[in-house]
Amino acid sequence: MLPSDDAKLWDDFRGGNEQAFTRIFLTHYDALFSYGLKLAADEELVKDCIQTLFQKLWRRRDGLGPVALIKPYLYKALRRTIGDETKLLRRHRLLLPAYSDEFDITYSHEDFLVAQQYSQEQSGRLLAVLNRLSRRQREAIYLKFFDGFSYEKISEIMGLNLQSVRNLVHQALKALKKALLLSLLVLYYT
Repeated sequence: MLPSDDAKLWDDFRGGNEQAFTRIFLTHYDALFSYGLKLAADEELVKDCIQTLFQKLWRRRDGLGPVALIKPYLYKALRRTIGDETKLLRRHRLLLPAYSDEFDITYSHEDFLVAQQYSQEQSGRLLAVLNRLSRRQREAIYLKFFDGFSYEKISEIMGLNLQSVRNLVHQALKALKKALLLSLLVLYYT
């Protein structure tokens, strides 16, 4: 979908067009669910948060502003909704682990294989290195390379300034290069 298509679809939704709202939901549900599972490993919580998000969007559509790209907007809103819901659940002592703004993104082999077509040996090494990155680095890498967001959109989604996002991605890539180089050297000399 082109940015101008997104803007038109969003404006139609804001105007009360139920078909536009349904299209936004159906178009983005799978990506939101996948991203939500990276933030909270509870499928039911993620599904509930997506439903809550879309209910709020529909109720508040008149007060929403224009949006050029829908997906990053929804990611940011879902991230906030999951955070709010997790805090609420913790307050009610239904959730045992403490909530943190640092979402624990863990890469699965499926995520990795879909994004890159490396050999199984290379993907295993890269996967191990990815999972050694900090939580914020993993989230930034996920948003940049698995979802294809720009630094500006990642900044909006994660609630960080642009330079911090660039630094996170740069440091993560630097760590990845170093770890992969070391693993290749070990492999070569063994």
